[in-house]
Amino acid sequence: MIKVLIVDDEPKLREGLRTLIPWEEQGYTVVATAANGIEALEKFHTFAPKLVIADIRMPGMDGLELINELRKEKADCHIMILSGYADFEYAKKAISLHIDGYLLKPVDEEELLSYLQELRVTISRKEQLDRLHNAMPSGSSETLLRELLQPREGGESADEIVDALELEERSCEVVLLELKHSAKGEEDKNERVRQLLERRLGGEQGLFFTMPPYMGILLNRPLRDEAARTALWRQLKDIVSQEEIGFVAAAGGAVERPQLAGVSFAAARERLGEAFFARKDMLIYGEPEARDVQPLRQGTDPEDQDRDAAMELLLAVETGSEEAIPVLISEIIRQTVEAKRDETVIKDSLIRLLSTTIARLEAANPDIRAWTDVNPSPAADIFNSYYLTEVEDRLVEYLSKLSRQLSSGGRGDEIKRITDLIQRRYNENLKLGTLAELFNYNSAYLGKMFKLQVGEHFNTYLDKVRIEKAKQFLAQGMKVYEVAEKVGYMNSDYFNAKFRKYVGVSPSAFRKEQ
Repeated sequence: MIKVLIVDDEPKLREGLRTLIPWEEQGYTVVATAANGIEALEKFHTFAPKLVIADIRMPGMDGLELINELRKEKADCHIMILSGYADFEYAKKAISLHIDGYLLKPVDEEELLSYLQELRVTISRKEQLDRLHNAMPSGSSETLLRELLQPREGGESADEIVDALELEERSCEVVLLELKHSAKGEEDKNERVRQLLERRLGGEQGLFFTMPPYMGILLNRPLRDEAARTALWRQLKDIVSQEEIGFVAAAGGAVERPQLAGVSFAAARERLGEAFFARKDMLIYGEPEARDVQPLRQGTDPEDQDRDAAMELLLAVETGSEEAIPVLISEIIRQTVEAKRDETVIKDSLIRLLSTTIARLEAANPDIRAWTDVNPSPAADIFNSYYLTEVEDRLVEYLSKLSRQLSSGGRGDEIKRITDLIQRRYNENLKLGTLAELFNYNSAYLGKMFKLQVGEHFNTYLDKVRIEKAKQFLAQGMKVYEVAEKVGYMNSDYFNAKFRKYVGVSPSAFRKEQ
């Protein structure tokens, strides 16, 4: 059984977690509970649990401080965080401390059970690999190879190891492979993959080794070109796919002689760390590729230079401009990657974007809530994606479907869709140039179409809608500056001038008359 320590300053929650979750059915046992971080440290030293479930906010020593102390001690345990605060800043801080899960209170039993099942697979895999590692005789070939790839102080010299392994003095290359999580009850798949890889890749091709969480091979001959890399990738995929496990693999590049194999190993490991940004289904090598993204607009209209891609994405989905959606998402992803090349931060940012877009669409279009209930957002899939390209595909697919749903009611031609949009989004920074790009029209031409069908210029129509809304808010007793902001005018003086132009009196005078 995997030992568990529950830490929370709320007695009811501690007891609830201890008694309501079927721990033993999942392979766990609760060995102790604690009311704060200080008490938790004492009980951790007594019971040595493998899993600590801790609240973030507690008196004395909170959850984050507890994690810091455990990390300083290099404690061999996994950690899940509980929080009553839906605050992403706490999540980011906790994630940076390498936690295994982040759950909001009240705890969803199914979500916690899912975490526990995945964690049990991870712990089982590590214990199995540790047993394999400890079973190796100290003088075995694989032990020597590990020391060559990661030299330790006071260990054998590289020349001595190369002689002992009988490696030829010629160029070589390290290829590393990392398996992704297997499903519940399939813990033995990793071991079968390891055996297959060793049998198929060892020998003539090179020396196979395991170095958790990696498996790898020191190739006798480096991969000279794209054809060689593709051939090896297909070989790896053929082996691993037999067990239906996901994986990523990277080549460290050729080195002149085996004594330098550690350089290739370090490069391969670094590239695996960047696997999220690589192309899917290929052996990763070289520097990460830059994203070649075609901007949606070419800046032909001076008023459209200051862009908000997230706002444009919202408008594209809402107006049914489906062709613009993948272009905008690609551009948003590029901007996000340029701001912070970090997988967790990028996923966090894109999940926020998705959630905000859906929420704003539901607020303005309540009729789509039935659809979003049946078609939940792919936030969980995005969080669990191995590649950024997968994240992009899931965003495009979902928002395109949502866009089709919004436009399925027959909203009429482009001008009718624009006037409907103004009625819903009058308080946004709407621009004719932005809408022209979304509908694939020249801005001047769309402006003429709008004037011809509506009888007024785009900006005039937008102003009149805003002023009518402003009159309603003023009649409710709202202050002038509050109304200005609420209808989309950030400058109160500008709002006063517009109001006087269309109504004939100032907003203050109109308010007094009501």
